Amino acid sequence: MSATRRVLAACFALVALVAAGCSRVSDADEAPPVATAARDLGAAEVVRDQVYAEHETGDLKLDLFLPAQQRTPAPLVVYVHGGGWDAGVRTLDADRTTTEALTAERLVERGYAVATVDYRLSGVAQAPAQLIDVADAVRWLQQRAGQWGLDGDRVVLWGASAGGHLVSQLGAVAGDPGKPGGGLTGIRAVVDWFGPTDMSAEAQRRAQPHMQEYARRVVEQLLGCMPVDCPAKAEEISPIRHLSGDEPPFLVQHGTADSLVPLDQSLDFAEALRTLGVTVEMHPYEGLDHGFGRGPHTPLIVDTVTAFVETHV
Repeated sequence: MSATRRVLAACFALVALVAAGCSRVSDADEAPPVATAARDLGAAEVVRDQVYAEHETGDLKLDLFLPAQQRTPAPLVVYVHGGGWDAGVRTLDADRTTTEALTAERLVERGYAVATVDYRLSGVAQAPAQLIDVADAVRWLQQRAGQWGLDGDRVVLWGASAGGHLVSQLGAVAGDPGKPGGGLTGIRAVVDWFGPTDMSAEAQRRAQPHMQEYARRVVEQLLGCMPVDCPAKAEEISPIRHLSGDEPPFLVQHGTADSLVPLDQSLDFAEALRTLGVTVEMHPYEGLDHGFGRGPHTPLIVDTVTAFVETHV
């Protein structure tokens, strides 16, 4: 990491800690009670197991959480799960103690509809199938917006890890219908949680040694090759390689101690967006690993997402 980026990361982390109203305290020292989202994330209605696409490898489904405090119509947040593109499930409320569940609950409470979507995992389909699937889910929901009182022109894409990569790419190519998953309309904002944004061979070489084996396995399965052997295919799904300056506002949140996705990827991505004049908020969280975990930082992360969404949607 360059000296400039180290300073930036430190500054952002300091701002985050001041906003939280405390100096850095470990989760073990603080030992706060574990927050739990309400059953069904507090939604007035949950529409589950909606098939939005059919493939030989199986149906792709989504769940939709509708708010009790219904706006007219309700803006839509589409959540895309992580799991290295080869694992993970859409059931956001299966564990109601996660930061994802608590964030979704807050958004539902504020009048947003939240959808959680499947996509084909890399064990059955290589990239760019995952991008196409998420884009298809968004369009499916937009086409049926009237059925559930949704505002298809006010959509937020939100994803974690592999899901953060997918929503970042879809945000980057929203203005280009010729690219896989491209041409989505109505995207008002993107929330990227610790998603990789550069799949190139150079990025893989820069990864820390303890990340390399994991990166080799999941990236090779996603692409069907290593980036050094198929650089064009790797760049095709690298969000940082597709920025034009026409992207919607981005919120990027990433732990400084992430052991799977280098913080540099998010710092570089945010810098590239900012250089092009795109509105971007970059929030490194001091000492947090991949996935954020739970602790005194959780309310700050939830508050940051909520404030960003309400500002731009």
